[in-house]
Amino acid sequence: MIVKNLLVVGVVAGFASAAVAEDGKGSWSVGGRVRVDAEQSTTETTVSGVTTTLKSSSVSLNRAQFSLTGTRDKDSLGIVYYADSNELYSATISHKFSDMVTAHFGRMKLLAQSWENSYEGIDQHMMSWAGMHAPSNSDGARVDLAFGDNKVSVQAVEGVNSFSMDNTTSQFNKSGGLTTGIQYTGEINKMIKPIVSYTMVRTTSTKGTATTGTTTANVNYGNGYQTQLGAGVQVAVSGATVDLEYDSIKMHKQKNVTGAKDQDLGSIIAQVKYPVGMTTPFLKLASENWKKGADKNVGDMTHMGLILGVEHALDSSCRLHAFYMNDSKTTKGKSKDDKMVTTGFNFGVTASM
Repeated sequence: MIVKNLLVVGVVAGFASAAVAEDGKGSWSVGGRVRVDAEQSTTETTVSGVTTTLKSSSVSLNRAQFSLTGTRDKDSLGIVYYADSNELYSATISHKFSDMVTAHFGRMKLLAQSWENSYEGIDQHMMSWAGMHAPSNSDGARVDLAFGDNKVSVQAVEGVNSFSMDNTTSQFNKSGGLTTGIQYTGEINKMIKPIVSYTMVRTTSTKGTATTGTTTANVNYGNGYQTQLGAGVQVAVSGATVDLEYDSIKMHKQKNVTGAKDQDLGSIIAQVKYPVGMTTPFLKLASENWKKGADKNVGDMTHMGLILGVEHALDSSCRLHAFYMNDSKTTKGKSKDDKMVTTGFNFGVTASM
């Protein structure tokens, strides 16, 4: 797999070099970014009134990515490769048919959520449940229709969501099924930027059983498909940038599974950044409620996430960051509270060809 991904990058890099030599109108750049974090965390888990505490510390390479971008006339190309996880994150070729219509082909980010999904992965410090259940990048096509400061994008990619056996987490597999999305973005008076997205994701379904005491019951470990609606707005006010977002995910019941229920996940996410010179304090909040559809709200979960930190740019290439995160999850009879202090740096360079 490593050889395969590096071969793809090498072939495209060779194409870019040849294009530059052949056509002076081409503009190409190669970049690399690295993020390293030192973390100290405390996890408190409470089950039936009994609390256990686990402390840990680590220094890790959070991300090492390489990128290649280029444009020539009405065509453009972009590649992002994650070396730390050996993942070809994105590889797209785009063609601008007119000022209104642009088409994109290849592996790309899916249209889901609103502002949280628009942040670069290397800059993420905390993800919401809505973000973790949104589909990841996959292969397909997207068409953008621009109308002045407004744009509508339509997308179709291959992929399905696979749920864990306890149905609390999901993983997007880039094969089988069809996932579609539509998104509207706009800009009002250069200050207000709305985003609305609707995504339909195919999911796998697995039957199983769960035992509580002496009772064994059928459990639905998949839902056939899920729909996700994300609506958000970014507002620039008094030097600060405020992102507000609401996500609604419905995991539709599998009709051929007895006792299956629809599940609903609702998320409210807010982020504020206020740059002062080279220093940017930031705050992010997430409040979420996951309703499993069971009688007496059995299995329903809530999540509260808070992150407070600061980023400081030493120059255009290097940025330091430090933040405190509190992540709390609660279900009937059980709670989990994570506290983490993280310091690190983000370094990147870009070279033009």
